[in-house]
Amino acid sequence: MLLLLCALMLGACASQQSKRPTPPPLLNYGPEVQVADVDVLAISPEMIEFVERYILKYSDMHTRQFLLMSAVSHNGVLGFDYDASLTLTAKESFERRSGNCIGFANMMIALARRAGLKAEYQEVLRRPEWSSHEDTVLLIKHINVLLYSPGYTYVVDVSGIKMNPNMRRRVIKDKQAKALYLNNFGAEALLEDELPKAHAYLSSAIDTEPLITDPWVNLGVVFGRNDQLDDAAMALERALEIDISEHAAMSNLYEVYLAQEDLEAAEVLQAKVEKYRNSNPYYLLKLSDEALAQAKFEESISLLKRAIRKKKDDHQLHFALAKTQYLSGEITAAKGSLVRARKLAPQDMLTYYDQPLDVLLAEE
Repeated sequence: MLLLLCALMLGACASQQSKRPTPPPLLNYGPEVQVADVDVLAISPEMIEFVERYILKYSDMHTRQFLLMSAVSHNGVLGFDYDASLTLTAKESFERRSGNCIGFANMMIALARRAGLKAEYQEVLRRPEWSSHEDTVLLIKHINVLLYSPGYTYVVDVSGIKMNPNMRRRVIKDKQAKALYLNNFGAEALLEDELPKAHAYLSSAIDTEPLITDPWVNLGVVFGRNDQLDDAAMALERALEIDISEHAAMSNLYEVYLAQEDLEAAEVLQAKVEKYRNSNPYYLLKLSDEALAQAKFEESISLLKRAIRKKKDDHQLHFALAKTQYLSGEITAAKGSLVRARKLAPQDMLTYYDQPLDVLLAEE
């Protein structure tokens, strides 16, 4: 599940509903994009038949639970495949036999409840895992499913992501999961710079559940890109009202204050923002690029090594190190870094990394 520069936080009570701000409109884009309401847990006739054929004929809840978990596994009757790029409803995930963590959770919970089992969404509060996309930084987050039967609780997760048993976890309600589903579409639209679509989905997510920070942070990015700085500040400040430790909101708000030339407000956030950014490998990559542009090779290499210690499995970081080492004259080390970049790269990048470093540098 991809969520743009954001973290989740619940809070407050229903009596505060009237005081919650609503998202301002996106200016200079004409008619608003309409987002149709969707029941992410709606069940299809095929899903009903699946449950009746494989699960419901057994009355014991433990048996139903075991059979359902087995049936939806990669090698089971359904044969579900995890695909981090697919945000789907329960019906869509069942039809395609694939989806990301939200898609799988929607499908699994819908099937489990049809089978008479208690099932809930669970957010896993992992250590922040960063991924880059052009000029945007993404924070990868994760949701799985809790299945209950008398005396037992099972965690169902098809992602293959390694989970430390000491990771903090929390149950989230159906409407919060739906808001994250909508937020994903908003974040994906934002990555494509489709601001009206992003604004529409993020506003819908906020309408579904106003007290999570994710869509407010992403909406702040939308407004910032559209030069609506006051609205961007409002959205990001709202995220910080929900969760005062929301680092992504803080970092973006700091940039908005600078753009507004509100140096006093920016100074209040500066220390916390710098601490947060220095834990982000892609911010360190940005700093290393700046150092490299000034021929500060030692500083650039040091920053890249810090970034790699924080995220060892990103080919982009190892390639950046290879380039910097090559330019600094560390040819042997550069070749080793390029080999590591190639080992970590996706299939469609292998031909690119087969080229000599001097050719790659010339291309860039």
